[in-house]
Amino acid sequence: MDTKLQNNRFKELDALRGIAALMVVLFHFTMRKPEAELGFKLGTTGVDLFFVISGFVIYMSVNKAKTSLDFIINRISRLYPTYWACVTVTFIAIAINSYFKNGGLDQIDLKSYLGNMTMFQFYLGIKDLDNPYWTMIIEMIFYIAIVFLLHFKILKYLNAIGIVSCILVVVMTLFWGDVHAIKVIIRFIPLTQFIPLFFAGTIFYKIYTHHNKLLQNYVIVIFCLVSQILLFQYSGRSRTYINQTEYAIMLLIYFTLFSLFVNNKLSFIVTKWTLFFGKISFALYLIHQYISIRFIIPFLTDKLHVNFWIAAFLVALPIVIILASLITYYIEIPMSKRMKEKLRTVAGLRNLDGNKKN
Repeated sequence: MDTKLQNNRFKELDALRGIAALMVVLFHFTMRKPEAELGFKLGTTGVDLFFVISGFVIYMSVNKAKTSLDFIINRISRLYPTYWACVTVTFIAIAINSYFKNGGLDQIDLKSYLGNMTMFQFYLGIKDLDNPYWTMIIEMIFYIAIVFLLHFKILKYLNAIGIVSCILVVVMTLFWGDVHAIKVIIRFIPLTQFIPLFFAGTIFYKIYTHHNKLLQNYVIVIFCLVSQILLFQYSGRSRTYINQTEYAIMLLIYFTLFSLFVNNKLSFIVTKWTLFFGKISFALYLIHQYISIRFIIPFLTDKLHVNFWIAAFLVALPIVIILASLITYYIEIPMSKRMKEKLRTVAGLRNLDGNKKN
């Protein structure tokens, strides 16, 4: 078996995570500003790259999990410590901003904070405390779907399920997109907007691990690419900032990078910097937006009249990188391990921490 598979760690994927996180950060810094036209607006598609990565990693993880409970524990311990920390820091930032801007704590809503801590605020009818959280429910629905397939032993039919799902959602949106019932389905199950990306990630994993049926798998990858491009009008928030051609070009780049990766030809993107940003990518993605564009940058540019580029790149960016690093090294890494051990003990599962976490 490939050494990287044994170690459960892909440096290329870490590098891609880092690049995707930076793209999203720079997109948010320049969002709705003239600077966005310098190419930063394309960073809105960073979440699409994250979804392909998730498809690959989650399918790899579920193939290594002994039971569905084992997979659930791995995911919970991987996500929640970092997420809880970022939600809490953002909540504190909102309180501070409210106090100094409005002279009180009128923007503070404990119910909103507690609801966001569940990661299921979308279904609780509670607004996200910070905009990046909108993707988390999509990830969670994907995990639940994978657990369902694993539990009922139908994961082996994933190809057929994925193809049928892509066809259904594309046909529904292209031909009946204005029908109220279809709008409700798409809105209620936001994963439908990105099924081809997650599915493509699973196929890339199969290409990497199995060299048979290569032609069939690459055809499915192309099918996923075309399907997602056709879903542009329903693909999250990208349609607000870029056009379909730009979206298609970015997806083509991401799929090309993944094709290079599964053929062991993407090592050129692995540097100490991309690996560093890959390591802190989850925390950086979650923590950067409110603190930067609602707190630091407006204060510096509006109150102190600091140049936007200085405020964004020399002040806000280093601050959120430091925050993300602190959360990663002092909360995510130690707390994820402890939570995993505790949950495995409670569930009566034997500790398998010999494998590195994803």
